[in-house]
Amino acid sequence: MVGLGYQEMIFNYLGSKRDYIDKMNLTAEGVIEISNPMSENYQFVRPSIIASLLKAESSAGQAVFPHKVFEIGKVAFLDDSENTGTKTIQSLGFLTASNNANFNDLASEVSSILYFLDHKYDVKEVEDPRFIPGRQAAIYVNGKQVGIFGEVHPQVLENWAITVPCVAGEIDLESIM
Repeated sequence: MVGLGYQEMIFNYLGSKRDYIDKMNLTAEGVIEISNPMSENYQFVRPSIIASLLKAESSAGQAVFPHKVFEIGKVAFLDDSENTGTKTIQSLGFLTASNNANFNDLASEVSSILYFLDHKYDVKEVEDPRFIPGRQAAIYVNGKQVGIFGEVHPQVLENWAITVPCVAGEIDLESIM
């Protein structure tokens, strides 16, 4: 990721409903909630790194563009196929914020990432409320969805008070390593 011009960031795994669900235009379905949190700011386990990246971007608006940030970290979600009912995975999240951030450039970067990880992949259009319809894609390796990327939906950007276009994505590293 550094070779593609990204800077690494590290975030907390716990956060608020406001950050992980409401601002991302998502429902709480599949999100792990802490039953007795110390604070509403640490009530949920993050289901995706993208919200953390957008939170960082929302406070970095005065820095010179483009902003390209990534994190490799854990995410967790409810999963009935696991004995514990939850699943934790190592994930790669990445975000670019600039006036010319677009799906095609991000698709090229995803291609580079998977090339260097030595994976053939397919992309298919999906519907994820975090991204603009028609400007998002799921990443498939060996027939299994391992990630998603696209142009961040204007409502999500507005929710975070971000004033420039953003593209973002996330890849399940455990599935491809």
